[in-house]
Amino acid sequence: MSRGNLSTAAWSSRLYSGAWLLYAGYYICRKDLGSVAGSAASHLAAELACFGVAYAIAQFVGGELADRFSARHVALAGAALSVLCTASLAIASPQMILLLQFGNGFGQGFGWPALLQLFGRWFGRGERDHVLGWWSTSYILGGFLASSLTMWLTVHTGLAARSGFEPAYLVVSAILLFAALFFYFETREMPKPRTAEGARQGFSASSGQGWRRVLGDRNIRYIAAMYFFLKMTRYTLLFWLPRYLVSSGGYTNWSAAHIASCFEILGIAGPIAVGYIVERWLMGRHMQLGAVMLYALAFVCLLHPLLAGSGTFGMVVSVSLMGMLIHGSDLLMSGMAVLDAVPSHIHGRSIGFVNGIGSIGQAISPLLATLFVARYGWNRLFDLFVFFAILSGIICTLGARSQTGKASPINRSALKLSNIPL
Repeated sequence: MSRGNLSTAAWSSRLYSGAWLLYAGYYICRKDLGSVAGSAASHLAAELACFGVAYAIAQFVGGELADRFSARHVALAGAALSVLCTASLAIASPQMILLLQFGNGFGQGFGWPALLQLFGRWFGRGERDHVLGWWSTSYILGGFLASSLTMWLTVHTGLAARSGFEPAYLVVSAILLFAALFFYFETREMPKPRTAEGARQGFSASSGQGWRRVLGDRNIRYIAAMYFFLKMTRYTLLFWLPRYLVSSGGYTNWSAAHIASCFEILGIAGPIAVGYIVERWLMGRHMQLGAVMLYALAFVCLLHPLLAGSGTFGMVVSVSLMGMLIHGSDLLMSGMAVLDAVPSHIHGRSIGFVNGIGSIGQAISPLLATLFVARYGWNRLFDLFVFFAILSGIICTLGARSQTGKASPINRSALKLSNIPL
């Protein structure tokens, strides 16, 4: 069968498989790269902050480009830039590392708004949430693979010890390159879907109109505000959890890496469960579920010192529960809720705005971790997480109360017209 004769379901399947592998590759070039060269904590914090600033800027730019041009090309362009900068880190001088991390962060920032925009157009309400839940395994497993690959290259081969040359960067950039090529061929000649909003309106908002629509949406503002604190928490744990386990828990590097992996591997259950819960029982009430999950996260963080002090099993339970709640509420609010809140012609901008605000928190997280821990110690950091989770939960509660419970005319038509055959 020629590509021109492929059904909507076949193209959706190709998009899912290509996007899954592509974003897993994105994450492999993002997670734990600072540890390849054995960076000191202060230098690693500077690298992560530099990466985070560029990543935040790119979310806004990538969202705009995805709506106005081709989201598929935006995702591929971001991957190409990330591959180039990551591969260059293999031979980079210390003076060039921060610049390359900035470039890598900028390329990485194109991936999320572009791919979520494609999912918003190709999957309708009633199926999108559980599809995104399963797709989230791409970046969760990608982060775990990056950590494992880094450890294997560093511990077992000693490649990272060679002065002036870090082959690990070439390995991870080659993986992203392969993933980008797979995505390119899987989605080549993919037609534009006839989404409900696009079929009814027949236009794509200009830049000014689109951003006014995004900024004027109360739900988007609530989501962006809570996501600032949630993403700061998530990335602090994502990058610093192994160091915490070694410094405060007294674990070896090997044991710390295995315990920290539970944050991601067992965290997979969170987004998958959330996708089905929202579709089957809550009927799109993302704010309510988000508030419940964030209050539960605050309770787990409050209990963490007690669980961690009980031994390795308690530490694993605490880390795993935090992973499930954080990853679940993260995708629920920054992906599912945003796509349902606005029409498809501004999906990219809306996703970019929410994640851009959240990424500002991500950029702050390395400096927060180093300064806060230096002054108060690792255990007090979880008290800060309690505050962030409660604050995010309160914002979600306010957002839920502000909702009228009635779909807008655009969203009511989306419920009827989603998945129109090509």
